[in-house]
Amino acid sequence: MDGPELFAHARAWIYLLILVAPFIQEDTAVIGAATASMGPANPWLCFAALVIGITLSDLWKYWIGRAAHVFEWTRRMAERPAVLAARDRVHNHLVTTLLVARFVFGTRIPLFIAAGLFQAPAKQVVLIVTLSALAYAGIIFALFHLLGRILGEQAEHIIPWIALLVVASLLTFQVIRAFLARRARLSRPASEPMS
Repeated sequence: MDGPELFAHARAWIYLLILVAPFIQEDTAVIGAATASMGPANPWLCFAALVIGITLSDLWKYWIGRAAHVFEWTRRMAERPAVLAARDRVHNHLVTTLLVARFVFGTRIPLFIAAGLFQAPAKQVVLIVTLSALAYAGIIFALFHLLGRILGEQAEHIIPWIALLVVASLLTFQVIRAFLARRARLSRPASEPMS
């Protein structure tokens, strides 16, 4: 392969990675796509691949919740009074619930699965998920490109480090939060009911 063909091949892999990355860690995928869009990759293709990846990833979580109804124990659990109350809250505040899932760190997986488990209307979920993915990706891309204009030529050297710091901070926060939650569960006396 000659130089231009090699770069075209590499860019194709970048777009594929951006499309798949939200299934692994969405916030990292968003930051990585915004960073890639400032380099040799086409920013519009990075943005499109990211929005499609985020949307498919979140709808995957929603359909996991919908599919959970094939199990008898899930159907029984869904009939408990507390779960029925939660279902009513999700249905009555679907837009708010899914926006919280999009923009509040750590709520995405449980809330999208809950929306599916509570059989929120699929058409509404698809619309909200797609529009919120467009908004989320748009905000991050705009911030990165604005920062790139402010920093000028130094942007290509500084922004990847900033992105890496943000991703590392998010992952560290997740690990610490999970560790503290597990520690709290393990230190709870056996006779104390779980809340």
